[in-house]
Amino acid sequence: MSFFEAAPKIISNKLALFGQEPARFATRAILAGVYLGIMTAFAASTAQLLDEYAPGWGKYAFGAIFASTLYIIIVLQGELATGDMMFMTYGSIHKLTAFWRGVLLVLFVTFFNLVGAVVIAWLISRTTIGQHVEADSFLHGLLVAKLQKSSATLFVEAILANMVVNIAFMLATQAGKDYSAKLWGVILIIPSFATMSYEHSIANFILTTLGGFTLGPDAIEGFTAWNVIRNWSVVWLGNFVGGGLIMGGLYGWLNLTKTDYKD
Repeated sequence: MSFFEAAPKIISNKLALFGQEPARFATRAILAGVYLGIMTAFAASTAQLLDEYAPGWGKYAFGAIFASTLYIIIVLQGELATGDMMFMTYGSIHKLTAFWRGVLLVLFVTFFNLVGAVVIAWLISRTTIGQHVEADSFLHGLLVAKLQKSSATLFVEAILANMVVNIAFMLATQAGKDYSAKLWGVILIIPSFATMSYEHSIANFILTTLGGFTLGPDAIEGFTAWNVIRNWSVVWLGNFVGGGLIMGGLYGWLNLTKTDYKD
């Protein structure tokens, strides 16, 4: 199944649920944040364990496990804002929705992704492992590095991150009902951005709230309300450029061709 054939139905379903039953649409967005939180915490714990035996290799375990998150979200049809950036931009180019309505949908999903992230991060912080996260942990180092980046670096890395994420969305979409193919499409590409510490806005919701609840803001250099908001805002905008304007916009334009050469 080509993306050109599958995308209109996916976009139509999203718009219909958003417009007619926003509570259910919000719940799907919350669930995406929850799934992301569960697997991110698992990935960080595994990375911490591996770093103790093979220093520097934990990030590879983190990237490999993190990839499973997108597969879960795709199969269980959670709503992830960074994927919707591509679908809504593509939909506006193909006149399936107004651009402003697509942006509103993405903002709606972003908010409820954050709600899911906060809820699951707080719950994880109350678990045995969550209560024993230390200041020299993998999570601490990852967070400090993210919060020290300049806005320009965050923006560029956010563009690249969401290009990668939406390559995976496109591959999974074209796999149709073949769930093995969807899995391969995700695990072949997603570890690249997670391992290289590129910036994903919803993942950063998870990491900052998880770090805040487990370690506490005072234990994390650069963890201030302003700096966290700066990170979230710049990364969200970069994600929109990478996933929305580049991937959604570029393939939306390519598929306007009058020939049969469509993706």
